[in-house]
Amino acid sequence: FVALSINAGFLIAFQAGGAAAQPSDGRLWASDLPPVDDWTSGEANAALDVLIGRLLSTHGYDLAEDETFSLIFALLQAWTRLDGVVHTRVVDLLLDSARRLVTTVGKLKKTTSKQKDQTSQQNALRDARTVSKVAVFFLRWIAERILKQTLSDDGVHGRGRGRGRGRGRGAAAAAGEEQDAAAEELREAQKALDRQRVSVLDELANLLGKEGMPWLWSGDPGAWQQIAQRVSDGGFLILDSGELLKQREIRQLALRCISEPLLQDGHQHSALLVAGVSRLMHGLRGAENSANFIAEALVQVHSTPLPRLMLVELTQSVSSSELSSQHAFQRALGTFLVAIAEKLPHVVLANISVVLPLLDVDCYPLRNAIVESIGALLSREGCKLPSGARGGVVAASASGDAASEGQAADGSAAAVEGQGVGHGRIEPAADARFMLASSTKADLLETLLARSLDKSVWVRYNTMKTLTSLASNTRVAALPRDQWTRVLEIATRRMQDSASTTRRAAVQLVRTLIELHPFGPALQGSGDERTKADHLLREVAKRMHKLQQEEAQEAVRQAEEVLERNEQNNDTEENGLMAAGTKRLKKKTVTDQTITKEVESCLAEEEEQKDAAEERKRQWKALKRMQDCYTQRLRFVELLDNAEARLRTLLTSKTVSDVTEAIGVVVELRLRNVPAATRAFDQVLGLVWSRTAQIKDAAVEAFSRMHVEGRTPSEAMKALLEMYEHGCRGGSWTHTHLASVQELIREVAEKGTLDPQEAIPELVAALQGPLCPMALRALTALGAASGAKLLTVLPHIANLMGPDGTARGASAADRLERCMLLCHLLQRVQAYPQAAACEEAWVHIWTLCQHSIHTLVSIFATGSVPPQWFGAAQATIDLSFEIAISAKGPEAAEMRYPDRLWEQILSRMLCGLLQQSRPLAPLADATAAVAAELATEPLSPGVKTEDEAEQKQQQQQQQQQPVGAELVPVDIDTHRVSAQQVGCTVFIGGHLALQMLVYLEGLQSALKRKRNADEDARVAQRREQRDKAKQAKKGARASKKGSGRGAEEPDEDEGEGASMGMAGQEERDADAFAELAENGLLYGPHSLLNSIKPLILACLTQPALRSDPLLRRVGALGLCKFMTVSKRFCEEELATLFSVLFPDGKGHPSALATESQEASETAQAAGVNAPTAMFDDLTLRQSLLVAVGDLLFRHPNVVEPWTGHLYATLAGPTGGEDTEGAEASEMRLTALLVLTHLVLNDMMKPRAVLLVRVLWLTACSHDATARVARTLFQELSKRSTNVVYNLLPEIIARLPEHQSSAGIVEGGAEERVQYIMQFVEKEKHVEGLIEKLTIRLEQTANLAGTAPATQASRPPIPIKDSEVSGSTQNDPATVPDESAPITRVQETISCLSHAIGAMNYTDRCILRLHDAVVVRKALHTAISYHAVARECLLAIVEKGRRPKPGFLQKGTQDGSATMEAPDGVANADVGGGGKGSAASAALDAIEQTISALVQGAREEEDLQPIGDGEAGEAGEGSGVVLLPTTATTQSLPSKISKAGRGIKRKTEKEADPDNPGFDEEDAGSKPRGGRGSRGGGRGKGRGRGRGSLAEEKENSKPKDQSHLSGEAAKPGKAASKKRRTRQTDDDSE
Repeated sequence: FVALSINAGFLIAFQAGGAAAQPSDGRLWASDLPPVDDWTSGEANAALDVLIGRLLSTHGYDLAEDETFSLIFALLQAWTRLDGVVHTRVVDLLLDSARRLVTTVGKLKKTTSKQKDQTSQQNALRDARTVSKVAVFFLRWIAERILKQTLSDDGVHGRGRGRGRGRGRGAAAAAGEEQDAAAEELREAQKALDRQRVSVLDELANLLGKEGMPWLWSGDPGAWQQIAQRVSDGGFLILDSGELLKQREIRQLALRCISEPLLQDGHQHSALLVAGVSRLMHGLRGAENSANFIAEALVQVHSTPLPRLMLVELTQSVSSSELSSQHAFQRALGTFLVAIAEKLPHVVLANISVVLPLLDVDCYPLRNAIVESIGALLSREGCKLPSGARGGVVAASASGDAASEGQAADGSAAAVEGQGVGHGRIEPAADARFMLASSTKADLLETLLARSLDKSVWVRYNTMKTLTSLASNTRVAALPRDQWTRVLEIATRRMQDSASTTRRAAVQLVRTLIELHPFGPALQGSGDERTKADHLLREVAKRMHKLQQEEAQEAVRQAEEVLERNEQNNDTEENGLMAAGTKRLKKKTVTDQTITKEVESCLAEEEEQKDAAEERKRQWKALKRMQDCYTQRLRFVELLDNAEARLRTLLTSKTVSDVTEAIGVVVELRLRNVPAATRAFDQVLGLVWSRTAQIKDAAVEAFSRMHVEGRTPSEAMKALLEMYEHGCRGGSWTHTHLASVQELIREVAEKGTLDPQEAIPELVAALQGPLCPMALRALTALGAASGAKLLTVLPHIANLMGPDGTARGASAADRLERCMLLCHLLQRVQAYPQAAACEEAWVHIWTLCQHSIHTLVSIFATGSVPPQWFGAAQATIDLSFEIAISAKGPEAAEMRYPDRLWEQILSRMLCGLLQQSRPLAPLADATAAVAAELATEPLSPGVKTEDEAEQKQQQQQQQQQPVGAELVPVDIDTHRVSAQQVGCTVFIGGHLALQMLVYLEGLQSALKRKRNADEDARVAQRREQRDKAKQAKKGARASKKGSGRGAEEPDEDEGEGASMGMAGQEERDADAFAELAENGLLYGPHSLLNSIKPLILACLTQPALRSDPLLRRVGALGLCKFMTVSKRFCEEELATLFSVLFPDGKGHPSALATESQEASETAQAAGVNAPTAMFDDLTLRQSLLVAVGDLLFRHPNVVEPWTGHLYATLAGPTGGEDTEGAEASEMRLTALLVLTHLVLNDMMKPRAVLLVRVLWLTACSHDATARVARTLFQELSKRSTNVVYNLLPEIIARLPEHQSSAGIVEGGAEERVQYIMQFVEKEKHVEGLIEKLTIRLEQTANLAGTAPATQASRPPIPIKDSEVSGSTQNDPATVPDESAPITRVQETISCLSHAIGAMNYTDRCILRLHDAVVVRKALHTAISYHAVARECLLAIVEKGRRPKPGFLQKGTQDGSATMEAPDGVANADVGGGGKGSAASAALDAIEQTISALVQGAREEEDLQPIGDGEAGEAGEGSGVVLLPTTATTQSLPSKISKAGRGIKRKTEKEADPDNPGFDEEDAGSKPRGGRGSRGGGRGKGRGRGRGSLAEEKENSKPKDQSHLSGEAAKPGKAASKKRRTRQTDDDSE
């Protein structure tokens, strides 16, 4: 039975049981409900037809009849079991009735005022309210039905699956058509359902507020309360469905249902407010998009107390314990706070005192939301408030109290009546604007800035993003000018944040502050800007002082006037002038002055004084503003200068976002000509070589934005030339910068930002100006992007730069520099593929090459050679050899013999030095003689002269020389010789030898390609012949069948034999070329290079020669180039090279340092420098270091024994103000660059001894050295070979050994351990390192306990060559050296302990550590006797118990999260803090073990399983982790052998490479107990190798055998070594 109360209660009462009497209070009575479940579709439709007829005739009033009420009630009760057609008809029936009721009530309202019969009027109103109640009741119920209804509930009506299709030809097509039809029907059904939902919600709201309905309910407040509650509930229904919240029309109508009752005046809303707050709070915990809907609902009712009540309820119901398990509620709450702050800032500001305490809740999404809300409040200042809001004078400060400024009458803040904590006088405003008081804004900013130090990464990140948004707000000054410097200071500090996201946001904030700073149009650095600001501030201070003096003078003048007036008043009897408030006259009263004139004069004087005071006040304010502005601007510039070092650090970061964002900031600073960004931008240029595409693209974009974008081709080329001029002439650029700029120009041209077709003509035109060298560099860069355009302008370049050109240069240095750059350009041109087919291009190339050779030789003949000569000579030699292979044109014969050409030139140069008319054989003796002569006599500008006859004879011989003789000037002045000429000769000889080697290799490759082409042609010809023979044979068979076998088939093996012969020929050619390069170039009997060797050696060995910087440097380079060519020569002179590189007094003995005293005295008598000048030549030693790197790649076996000396270069003092410290730093940097280049390019294998030294250099005080060292580790960590991981144990163990030689570094060995451990990220690597490091730690702890105390005084053992060259990294578990000092052993223990504690431990890794510490007792000695080991292990325990930062985000809505159980651990449920129960128990066991060892407890304890299951026997396959207990049931020895390996227990298992730590086995399906259980399983990876039988035999030995000592214990050591080796292989795999 169902009864519906009409007058009171409006409740549905259900009564179960037998029949009951109908109530007498007039309630509707629903009894004997129709059996609609048993009706057919026809019967239901027939009943609805009758019902519709009654409703139409009564205009909907029949809803209140018992029969109609019972039928509709029954239909709604059986809604889910009815057909969809019935659903539609019932909904339409109720909607039509509701519309008719609204219309009827409207007519009733019009006719009621005219009726005189009050009784009939009241009856009509009562009937209308009754029917409306019933309509609201049914619509509310049906709204709940259809809003929760999905199409899956009733399906798509009228269509079945269809089973009549067969497998015929059209079955697939028919199935596809049926699916399309079903999908279309589903879409139409969904549209119809949405239309029903919209109509129901619309009519539900109309029954409360449309037309005359408010008038109807105004006469019955109780009925209005009932109806309003039902209508509001209908709107709240969509909070349970996320899909409905996405539909705009349904969402708008639901908002109307919620707001309509609250916005009707004249009713009591307290019950609705309480229910609304409850439903809204429940909605925040519901659907995903509910937060925005709730914020929109509050906007609709912003003039009611509901928004404030909602905020207060939030603060009262939110707590850390509640939020910790409701992750969806956290996100919804944060979204709601942000949305409400953006939509209703005046409401949030008025209630800020209840919002800010949420910052103390330990929930970072909530703190994020408040940070964003504060940003929204600051940025919404001046925005128009929602319609109906009233601007007020109440302003709440950030601390929650009403601000005094808000109580002023200027409307400095906005609030809403009834919504703020404090109330004031509210003024209605038609166009209210949101305003903030200055003190309120300051408090909000202070609160926001304090969040930059929040413990959560995401809160700090959002704080930076919010500040960026405030700074970029150009509509309103959301960030006051006086706060910009403070925000910049905070942002620069956050650029060093530990989180990459925060660093990226901080860099973006800095960039925004630079772009939009309010300190004037120009912003330069600390140079002119600082001077200008200082002068301006002094001028401002002077004027302010002047205004103060004027004000003081005015005060004195006024005081004098008062005094004078008092005296006058004493003499005058006119007391009327003494009245209060009158102005004292300046002058005495004139008797004939009228009263009118006196008053006018007084007023005028008062106005003048008032104007002067106001003018001073105005000037004072203006000066004060200027002073504040320039003070803040100066501080802003200083902060930018300080940020430059941090930006350069970010440019070397291994995080891509750090680098890309820092590039953007550097570009912004550079565009504003801030000097602090110059070095940083030079560093950006080198990032074009980055292997990361994002960083490379960012560098190219920065270069393009700086010099190309927004410019015409002419302006862009002018900017590039100015950049070259500033970098090259300023001396700040190196060859690396030049190469980087060329690559950047090429990248920009290839991306289309710079059009080479338009840029190249501009650069060619610039060749005639003073920027010709810079234009040649830019042309070379653009030539790589557009070689075709470069070919078209080559004739013009030849005319300008040729023999008769106007752009050759005025001085010798200019001509040589332009020759060098021109050769580089021609190398780029001849490398273009189309240049090989253009004979005209080759003519111009050869002409310009000849001109360069003529320029070199002519300047050499003058005897005064500038430094640019050597670069030009190298470029010219390179060009001539490069064009030799692919030369075209009529002069190709001359081009193809560069060796003859340069041998002729070198021969002529030698003849000039030897003063001979022609080269004599053998030249070696003559060269040695002139070297001896030059060594005994000082070098002078002029030497012996020749007569005219000899000179003419020499000229005739020169004219008879072969190819290339015309290139050498016949008028060479052989009467003069200088050190520069000797150096030029040596340089040409060395570089010629190197280019001859390259030329031979090129000839070998060309010969191989030619023979391969010929072989391919022969193979193709044979194939064609075979095909023709087969065709002929087929034709003969067709014409003469059975006439015989026909022609003999060609031999198929002939081609294979030819191919094998070809391979043998290639091997013979390779041997011949190798022999020629090894012995023919430098040791041939007729080799000119063989003749110049004594002169090269003399430049280093003879004191008189090597005292000249040019000769010793050129001689050293020539020596290194000769050594590169010949392995034999390298073996002979390698000792000489290292004697120069590492002289006596530098750490290693030197053969050259043991010269006789006579040679030294002779050199001093000759007036030259002391012989030690060569050993102090930093440039020479740096060049030799680079050469040693080349030799190490060219002849690795020869140079390998000397690498210890190269590694030793990384040691020594670093930094310092003295010259020796600076030189040591530069030498160390050069050696590090060389070794880094070799390692990263796979030319040299990284060794532990090298990486240990480099690890110390990461903390070097020399910035460049530290940056290169960090780059080496970062690049090695990215490789798939796991170099750092494989060498890590040995690196850490040997770290203290090299601390004394590390020089000046920041921090100790522990900090270096922390740095290198950051590169261990993979879980399997952490597991492997736990095993390796624990073994090393226990071995070292044993050594510390057994080493004698006297060893502490032993000096460190020097590095041995065998130690350096040996492959020490192959055995990571090498036993430490027992002869090491005890202090070093303790430092090693500290390093190993910190390495174990620095890793990130997952559950699996914690279980592996538990196995090492608790089960196998591998660290008991270290824990017992070394506090650092205990502290690091306890730190692991503490860190493991902390909740993971991202663990809360991965949970489900109810707070439960699932994790996969670690292998071998039973019932590894998730415990507190995101750790499994097994991991938590393992941490507890580790802590208990450490505590027991510290207290001296016995180690022999029982082992109990960790887990929730039953504790069975600790067998091999039990799959549980064992813990010690106090009940001792078994006594095992705890001593550890010398090798550091503990005693095996029954529960110890072999490490599985696929599953390190523990093997997960089914305890119930395999036998347990002892080692016999090992045979029960299949075994992973065992039993199939050669050594499996022996290993099983070893494992089957009795356990007592492991306790033996001496020879009996060796098998155990061998097995341990096998396990360690196998573990290393598994980790490497």
